[in-house]
Amino acid sequence: MLGDLIYEAKGKTLGLRVLDDNGTMELTIQEHGVVLGAECTTMVTLVSKHRLDGTQYSEGHGIMSTLDGDVATLTLSAITIPKGLPPLGSIRGATFFNTQSPKLSRLNRVVCIFEAELNEDASYSVKDWEWK
Repeated sequence: MLGDLIYEAKGKTLGLRVLDDNGTMELTIQEHGVVLGAECTTMVTLVSKHRLDGTQYSEGHGIMSTLDGDVATLTLSAITIPKGLPPLGSIRGATFFNTQSPKLSRLNRVVCIFEAELNEDASYSVKDWEWK
């Protein structure tokens, strides 16, 4: 069951590298949004692998900083479902956070389920909800 909206952001791909002959890619993304009511910026590096059915499986690690200087790290796993020519697609996944910040401490106790929609220009919007 989905709970509270924990995080909402708009992002873009900053860099992309092909890592092998199988099409494994490394992506760096940047997001600007709101986490638990606080404005923040998030940077994530993902490794994405193409699968036989046309989807992609991705795993990544990132860091989030609020305007007040609070910091959280994150780990995520996701599936991208294509919607035409790349980069168009829908992404569904889970995010786990870790923080020492008292203001963001709730993040240590939640698993977030997220969805993102990729646009033609590689920008996207994302929402993370608490998974209860």
